[in-house]
Amino acid sequence: MERIRDAHLQAPLQQSFRFRTPEENPELTETRKLSRKPTAEIISIGNELLIGHTLDTNSHWIAKHLTRLGWTLERVTQLRDSLDSIKSCVRGSLKRHPSVLITIGGLGPTHDDMTLAGISRALNKPMRLNKEALQLVKDHYRRLETKPKLTKYRTKMATLPQGSTPLPNPIGTAPGVKMQQSSTTLFSLPGVPSEMKAIFRASMIPYLESFHTTRPKEVEIKITGIIESALAPVLDQARKTYPRLYFKSHPRGREAGIRPLILLHIYNVEPGAEKEISEASARIMLQLAAIRA
Repeated sequence: MERIRDAHLQAPLQQSFRFRTPEENPELTETRKLSRKPTAEIISIGNELLIGHTLDTNSHWIAKHLTRLGWTLERVTQLRDSLDSIKSCVRGSLKRHPSVLITIGGLGPTHDDMTLAGISRALNKPMRLNKEALQLVKDHYRRLETKPKLTKYRTKMATLPQGSTPLPNPIGTAPGVKMQQSSTTLFSLPGVPSEMKAIFRASMIPYLESFHTTRPKEVEIKITGIIESALAPVLDQARKTYPRLYFKSHPRGREAGIRPLILLHIYNVEPGAEKEISEASARIMLQLAAIRA
């Protein structure tokens, strides 16, 4: 990604901007109207999420990586460990026809790990012991035990909706799962962050990259000395002038306790967007300078 040299105006208004690589920015998931590209939804499952015991860092991490790859994340949903809730939510998602539906959590051996059973109900597919998944589970326990026993709790992790493809878990026990329903590909990943990331990197990224999406272009402008209500009409005009671009301001309180601080992001995924982003950035900076004049 090309970087633009920092630019500053006279105090008390200060602004700087540069093109940021997608890896530097975790906040860009609201891009639905920018271009036609593959879409994704996430369902994060677990009682611990809804009682405030665990922060859903998994969805945040996946959102960053989807955005880096040029995908649009349309929706993130959190659910309790409930067969009916999982069934209903998966069916609701499939009616929207996302390219990919990702579920996180609920693949383990305990009674409240019920994600795959809920998905099987949503898809009207029976649960079946998957030989390939069973071998993955066996191989894992052979590395841990001399004579591992395949208890019902361990074979539970190899029991998948019929027609599923197990995804190797490089560092844990429960395999990930890939399924197809009409135009939507479903991926079920474990809730342990390290395991989720390992399967995502090994099995999901190659699939996501096969769509050959356009990687996003973005500029960040750091604005001090201007409050957001003064910035709002400038952004309204910019949106009319540059309808292809996505503008989002993020108030950050006050810099050094004195001047208001705002981070402004301008974003697009279409070819040739960098020139338009540069023009919009320069126009906004001039208009903000005039406000302070």
